[in-house]
Amino acid sequence: LLQYFSFPCRYFRWWVKKTLIDKKSAFIDLLCAVPLQQIYGCPLGGIGGGTITRGWRGEFCRWQLKPGLYHYETVIANQFTVCLRRKGQTIYQQVLSVERPSSLQGWNWGYCGRYAFYHALYPRAWLVYELPGQSVVLTCRQVSPVIPHDYKDSSLPVGVFIWEVENGRDEDVEVSIMFSLQNGTGAKEDRSGGHWNEPFTFQKDGERVAGVLLHHCPAVNPFTLAISVREKAGTGVTHVTAFNPTGLGREVWQDLLHDGRLDSPTGKSRPTEKGEVTAAAVCASCRVPAHGHKTLELALAWDMPCVHFGSKEKLHLRRYTRFFGSEGNAAPALSHYALTHYEEWERKIEAWQNPILENSQLPSWYKSALFNELYFMTDGGTIWMEVPPECSAEDLQGPAGAGLSHLLPVLREYGRFAYLEGQEYRMYNTYDVHFYASFALIMLWPKLQISLQYDIAVTVVNEDVQPRQYLMCGQTAQVKMKNVVPHDIGDPGE
Repeated sequence: LLQYFSFPCRYFRWWVKKTLIDKKSAFIDLLCAVPLQQIYGCPLGGIGGGTITRGWRGEFCRWQLKPGLYHYETVIANQFTVCLRRKGQTIYQQVLSVERPSSLQGWNWGYCGRYAFYHALYPRAWLVYELPGQSVVLTCRQVSPVIPHDYKDSSLPVGVFIWEVENGRDEDVEVSIMFSLQNGTGAKEDRSGGHWNEPFTFQKDGERVAGVLLHHCPAVNPFTLAISVREKAGTGVTHVTAFNPTGLGREVWQDLLHDGRLDSPTGKSRPTEKGEVTAAAVCASCRVPAHGHKTLELALAWDMPCVHFGSKEKLHLRRYTRFFGSEGNAAPALSHYALTHYEEWERKIEAWQNPILENSQLPSWYKSALFNELYFMTDGGTIWMEVPPECSAEDLQGPAGAGLSHLLPVLREYGRFAYLEGQEYRMYNTYDVHFYASFALIMLWPKLQISLQYDIAVTVVNEDVQPRQYLMCGQTAQVKMKNVVPHDIGDPGE
């Protein structure tokens, strides 16, 4: 009986020390498990740069910007809003959300869910809105750069929203899509103060994008969010730099209602005070002819180039910094690149997926599982880090690195890759489980599979003599013995 209760007692003592004394989250939290919510959909973002999950109702509801650490919060200010105008008058304005929140009550909430439809085939998703009584249909196509055998674009922390507008009316209609976003992720950090927003434009190769940067400035792992629109003939782009997402929101709503545009103030917003939250919005507008069709292209990008894990011992650079720099100013260039390359991404995604989707010999459930379960490649706490140019084999791989220095060129070229066993079992590259999951890497990104195996090979010949009590059996032994395959390569919270 004593042996039966010994593990729970050991675990409880360890949990109290970890969470209440050390102020860290447990790698597997049996006492404060995340409650099941069947709200999640296709995540945004490429491999290893963090993800933002959009639910099947269109809400932004799960955040994994800090490597391997999840924040579950539906941020109510993060919305798309449509405004329809005819003959200079607004005839319809609606937040495209079924929510009825306690904040932003100056907005028109409560879109009827019977008029909306969701489909996902990772890394793309579709939300179709039939606007009741308006003879207008909106289709939002969500695209992320997850492309087999692509080791550049697949690393980018971006997502694109392509809005197809179909006008079934017998007259022209002006359509505006407003994308609003809170500065932060809905965590307490949003109220820490010192966050600020600013409008931006970025032009290259004759293509121009415009939007707002939301600079989120905590002491550790600061980042910038960017919302933007692709400027082209017939598309108007306006913005509001800052508004209070915890208030009524009437200024923003009335601004859009007045003429289907936002005021577009110049200059930076002031930094937030402690306890204050800020948000921003961009708006894309166009005229759609009677029984015609137009496209509006918006993007969300995030730039957290340099990251610390929980111990804060070492600074790591994400893979995409090889192409866009590590100064923290890449969000405009990332936005421009996404909006001007998503069509190429879709062609490559379709060339990859269509042979399987069009194969009548394969059942539908298999096709769905094959692609949609691949979301874990990006949303599995995944990290993809650069190897510093000046780093030696010993610096990178410990005392055994010298004997495996021939592996270093591969790591320099393709970086280091790791993913979690599970979102609530926070261990990187759990090797027994990777054995079953590795086929996706081998088939689609084989260089990442090689990088992962090289890292495991080094850990086999390294050792860690620090003593540790093992929770399950209660025995104390060294952390890692030499010439033994490890269970995993660590916890991102440590």
